[in-house]
Amino acid sequence: MTSGGAPSAETTPPWAIGLAAILLVWPAVWNGYPLVFADTGTYLGQALMGYVGWDRPPFYSLFIHALHWRVSLWPVVIGQGLMVAHLLHLVLRVQRQPGPVPLVVAAAALAMLTGLPFVVAQIMPDFFTGVVMLCIWLVGFHWRALGRGERFYLLGLTTLAVVVHQSHVPFAIGLAVVSALLLGVGRGAVAAMRGLGRMLAPTALAVVALLAVNFIAHRVVSVSPFGSVFLATRLIFDGAGRDYLERRCPEIGFRICGALDRIGTEHNLFLWTLDGPLYTDLGGPKVWTQEARAIIRGVIAEDPIGVLTDAARNTLHQLVTTASGDGLGPWRNLPGPEPLIARYFPREHGAYVDSRQQLGELHPFVQGLTPLHVGAFCLGLAGLLVLAFRRRWSLPELALAVLMVAAVIGNAAITGGLSGLADRYQARLIWLSLFVALVVLRPKLRAPAGQKDGGLAGAGGAG
Repeated sequence: MTSGGAPSAETTPPWAIGLAAILLVWPAVWNGYPLVFADTGTYLGQALMGYVGWDRPPFYSLFIHALHWRVSLWPVVIGQGLMVAHLLHLVLRVQRQPGPVPLVVAAAALAMLTGLPFVVAQIMPDFFTGVVMLCIWLVGFHWRALGRGERFYLLGLTTLAVVVHQSHVPFAIGLAVVSALLLGVGRGAVAAMRGLGRMLAPTALAVVALLAVNFIAHRVVSVSPFGSVFLATRLIFDGAGRDYLERRCPEIGFRICGALDRIGTEHNLFLWTLDGPLYTDLGGPKVWTQEARAIIRGVIAEDPIGVLTDAARNTLHQLVTTASGDGLGPWRNLPGPEPLIARYFPREHGAYVDSRQQLGELHPFVQGLTPLHVGAFCLGLAGLLVLAFRRRWSLPELALAVLMVAAVIGNAAITGGLSGLADRYQARLIWLSLFVALVVLRPKLRAPAGQKDGGLAGAGGAG
């Protein structure tokens, strides 16, 4: 179907989606095994060993378990590739670019020029961050262009994309609000409220699922029952939290007061070093949660400007902190997934050990591609800026570009402002600018001379 809901003259055959998926997971093929990160072990282990971790929900673990069934991890990256390829197909189709050629060309461009394949080919939920943005755009601005089955599929996919990572909850809410504002300007209050309801429905389901699993597992009614540990750590290592503790420790008597001289200067070491003060002095994250909440309340009450200043500085820092290959070094033994792969996938353990990643060859290779990936991001932005001054945009096209920018900024604010800085947080999203530029630019280039594009009130399949 086209963006207006009429049948398309050209369809995208399954083989094209399959080819696009292969292009998007080429790093796993070249590596000799799916890519992994330290957290991959936890994501594998929750479903395999039957537990819910304190630091992340179990839903991505259940998702990948439905694909590997203790047989092989290859179906996981293949499934992720197919999911992203099909989503790209839907975006292209509603933007009047159906058929195999636009999809394969877009997938090839993303595979060669951006870091998307290194996210899709990795057993981590990071690829879902971009999925959240594209799904919300489709649900908000092209609802009528979708078949009934596609609507249910997108609502389910959006719910899954949100529920696999706690940071995706505020991320999805923010994108839905931005979309509703655009719908209100372009189509009025009624369309905005209907669109907002559709776009927020998956996040509401995800929140219910998170509340339920956390109550069952931890007896706490919360989306992120131990999230205060991350925020308190961020405040302490930013400086405002440490200043507060140094002022108040003589009177408040927190357990961390006796360990301030040993927490170091690196927040990740504080959070994840098992023989560090968080575990040896404070009893571990679960035990320290109540104290962490008290620290957060105290710091915000006494120095709100400092907290906001630190969050803004971290957001700006995170915006420009991106390098491909973050976390793609060797993960032998612990921390990492190797013990679980050796135990539950013994036939693949040799391939894991012999993969380029575990031999130390993958990380420098991907790092060397960082200028290319950042350049592609800048090229996409430049193309959109040039287009903005030369052509009129339809509302869905404008929304796609605005949501892409909002996603990049919002992701930096949520991860950098509330947690900590990491190259991989922005690397999982910067591929979007090139894809959005391709989606918006191609119809303009092929439009017949003299034909005008629809303005903000133009067609685009809005619901």
